[in-house]
Order: sequence, then structure tokens, then C-alpha cells
Amino acid sequence: MVQESVAWDTLNMIKEPSGGYRVYVLFLIVVCIATGFQLIRIWRLAPPFRFSRQVKNPEYLKLLRVSSHALSHWMALVFLGWAFASSFVVYRVCAGVDLQKATGLAVLQFLIRDLAMTFGMALIVVLLIFLARWHVSNRIETFRD
Repeated sequence: MVQESVAWDTLNMIKEPSGGYRVYVLFLIVVCIATGFQLIRIWRLAPPFRFSRQVKNPEYLKLLRVSSHALSHWMALVFLGWAFASSFVVYRVCAGVDLQKATGLAVLQFLIRDLAMTFGMALIVVLLIFLARWHVSNRIETFRD
């Protein structure tokens, strides 16, 4: 009888996303939509390249400041969401290790891959919010001049 060793190809394994992961992705989509609404609210009063008509409007300055403040809160919320999602990933992987009595680098590889994916998505959304907030801050600075 010939014995063959079988190697697992962990890079090409299909892994079904968990319910928590789907909720996290939905949360990131909602944050992107909320950021878009903040920008639309600002651009509705003064389109991106026709800002000069709002220069003497103090209500518009107040709207810009409120929007900038709200965007910074959304950034913090994304990082908190990532922290919760990461803690659930670590818990799920550790519970799976306990159930399967598995050890080795494969478990660590799954853990790092899941954490990197959730962190990468959070950074993309935070980059979007950061750019929106930067745009709002530039408008505030232009308003002051």
C-alpha cells in the first residue's frame, strides 16, 4: 500500500464570509453613503468649482464646520468598527482552533488574512472620509481668506 501526503492549498480555498463580516461590509457601505451625503449637502449650496458665491454666507461656514466635525466622527467610528470586527475574527479563529484541535501556521495564516482584509477595507473607507474632510477643510480655509 502506497501512502501519499496531501498538501492543503490554503491560498485557493474558498471560504464563506461569516455573518459578522457581511454586517461589517454593510457598515462600511453605509459610512461611504453617509460621506457622500455630507459632500452632496455642501456641493448643493456651492458646487465644487463655483465656491465664490458662498464666501460671505456665515451659514455656509457653519455647515462646513459641522460637516468637518461629523466626518471626523465617521472616521473614528470606522476604526471602532474595525476593532470590533477584528475581535470577532480572532474569537472565531480561536474557537475553530479549539474545536478542531488544529495547530500550525495554517491557523495563523487564516487569522492574518482575515485581519488584513478587514483592516484594508477600513483604511479604504477612512481614506475616502479623510479626502472628503480635507476638501471641507480647504473650503473653510478659503472662506477665511
